[in-house]
Amino acid sequence: MSTTKHLINEIKNIIDHLPDLMKEPITADNLIEKREVYGLIAAEMAKDQPTIDGIKTLELKAINPQDNFEVSLFLHRPTGVDTSLPCLLWIHGGGYIIGSAESDGFMAQQIAKSLNCAVAVVDYRLAPENPYPLPLQDCYTGLNYIFDNTESLNLDAQKIAVLGISAGAGLAAGLTLLNRDQSGNNLCGQVLLYPMLDDTNILSAEGPDDNFIIWPRESNLFGWQSYLGKLFGAADVPSYAAAARSQNLAGLPKALVIVGDLDLFVQEDIRYALGLINAGVPTSLHVYAGGCHSFDKIAPDSLPGERSAQEVEIFLSEIFSNPSL
Repeated sequence: MSTTKHLINEIKNIIDHLPDLMKEPITADNLIEKREVYGLIAAEMAKDQPTIDGIKTLELKAINPQDNFEVSLFLHRPTGVDTSLPCLLWIHGGGYIIGSAESDGFMAQQIAKSLNCAVAVVDYRLAPENPYPLPLQDCYTGLNYIFDNTESLNLDAQKIAVLGISAGAGLAAGLTLLNRDQSGNNLCGQVLLYPMLDDTNILSAEGPDDNFIIWPRESNLFGWQSYLGKLFGAADVPSYAAAARSQNLAGLPKALVIVGDLDLFVQEDIRYALGLINAGVPTSLHVYAGGCHSFDKIAPDSLPGERSAQEVEIFLSEIFSNPSL
């Protein structure tokens, strides 16, 4: 259950000034309009973001063997570096139904600059037009492309990790399971920022405080319906599609899980982190008081937003420095 009484102050101010459309849940009726609005906002934000010197961006193409779709990867890396670099596969959020690789480009470049690493942002296809398993397979295609081309891309094959945001973190969690079971490539870490993991978290709780902002239950319902398609509501939804269903989390890479205590996903994320811990996976979990969904992106200059970003950088720095730990 959620309450906005202790919501981060900076977020309160932003929420009060959001247009009505941005406050409404995402549904089949407004999906196209929502995508357009989010796209416009991302474009405007990109105009205001400073150029990060010393970073170059390459657009790479990888073929998804499932249907021969050409998956785009935007590889951001420091210039003038001759040594092989660690690489982070970045998976954007958006409830499986909105968002793009371009919208996260600035954040990816910041990480590349700060940590002297490469960051590959995968532009996976969106539901409902492209339901499971296509978005996950696009991400898997991107990951395999990185591992298969470490030499030509001048990347360190022992220092490859994944980071996902919201639904992108759900994809990242599924991807680590798929990678473990099918390819066995050695991932050194996973960063899950308020991951969307549980397809059963769709029923409203009984109580007046079930008013999750930014990503309410109605949006969550539509997101899962869109992503799972004909699988929605089935008892045997694959754990690759909804990682909360996994009965075997052993052998996964070291994890960092971050979520706000006012996020719809807080309970499922805590349970997943505990599952990782119980499976022997080195796991750090931080629940931020006053944090709604996407708190760190809405108010990056707030104290929780800054601390969250620092945590991510510290975690990545550690696993890239000591990938075997």
